[in-house]
Amino acid sequence: MSSMHKRRLAAGLAVLFWLASLAACGQVFLDPGPNPARVQVKLRAQAPDGLKQSPGERVYWDWGLYLVTGGGPLPLLQPTQPQQFQVISGGNSLVRDTVFLAPTGQRTLRLLVSGYVFRSSGEGQIAVTLVSYSQDYKLNLAPGGSYTIQIP
Repeated sequence: MSSMHKRRLAAGLAVLFWLASLAACGQVFLDPGPNPARVQVKLRAQAPDGLKQSPGERVYWDWGLYLVTGGGPLPLLQPTQPQQFQVISGGNSLVRDTVFLAPTGQRTLRLLVSGYVFRSSGEGQIAVTLVSYSQDYKLNLAPGGSYTIQIP
């Protein structure tokens, strides 16, 4: 085995290990504080068949509702029911109906959705994005209030 082939294999294994460790780690969620608002997200995302190399190509999904802050990483809002938000192995679509707990007050929330496949390349496996969605919502969240975001 050539040294170039060994490096490519190592790079591919490193990506797979990183993804497996992400999936195994528990999610860290934003503490919504006392009497949080409830934001329901009704989501239906679809990966176009024309972008897939074959009908059986597996699509993976990442998604979540985040609080936009002044800087640094975006904290993921806590769902009322536990679920996976990263490296979701699914079919051609992602359908969710999830309620998140959000801190009250004037807030900007960001919904992020990404559908991707893994394909072989000269460097091993790479993620190729098929669907990407990002939308900010400026809301005045009342204590105990309920809000709905719907994406067809």
